[in-house]
Amino acid sequence: DTSFCFGGSVQLTATGGTSYVWSPATGLSSTVIANPVANPTVSTVYTVVGTDGNSCANVDTVLVTVNPLPIITAFSDTAICIGASAQLNATGGTSYVWTPAVSLSNPNIANPIATPIVTTTYIVNALDGNSCANADTITVTVNNLPIINAGSDVAVCFGDTTQLLASGGNSYVWLPVTGLSNSTIANPLAFPTVTTSYIVNGTDINLCVNMDTVVVTVNPLPVINAGADTSFCFGGSVQLTATGANSYVW
Repeated sequence: DTSFCFGGSVQLTATGGTSYVWSPATGLSSTVIANPVANPTVSTVYTVVGTDGNSCANVDTVLVTVNPLPIITAFSDTAICIGASAQLNATGGTSYVWTPAVSLSNPNIANPIATPIVTTTYIVNALDGNSCANADTITVTVNNLPIINAGSDVAVCFGDTTQLLASGGNSYVWLPVTGLSNSTIANPLAFPTVTTSYIVNGTDINLCVNMDTVVVTVNPLPVINAGADTSFCFGGSVQLTATGANSYVW
């Protein structure tokens, strides 16, 4: 008796006679040779009638068992951001081989870690306990990171306010929150008391995150001196003298 996996074939071999007739004919390459190829779709008992040179006949049987292919499942397609990883997971077999092996932590286990840099369709070929093989596929889509722009660096005078403006994402988080009107919008007002580098993390519709920075330089106010109080007689004049700046308005 013999067995094979569904979709394959096996060669039968009869001995002891000079001519042979096999039945049933279903799944046989020939019914009148000693060694037909059998590829039935279900388990089948084949009977062979062998006749010798004296025209005496006898029979024997052989059971051909058709083992079903394993149902291999690689689960649902998934998406990651470039630079991230996804865990693959296959079931239904006793041993596994994933291809392409590039970017996989181990191509010979059921659940390797995949870190592709481009969208990749992985094929898992698996064997069951009967050495029957089947396959399934899973696609890992790799999304690019958003291009986040926090705007140009800016300078303000101590006590003044400037508006920041981020673009390239769907949602934003600014750090540090100190000196910001709102740290979770694209365009918060910034009024830091010291020069500050603000980092904005922007998230796109694929939940991929990238960042950019903007520096708000805080310039101190000038120390202006208008001079000492003074007096003069009616009809005369006195010269005032201011210091500490580049230009003046009295």
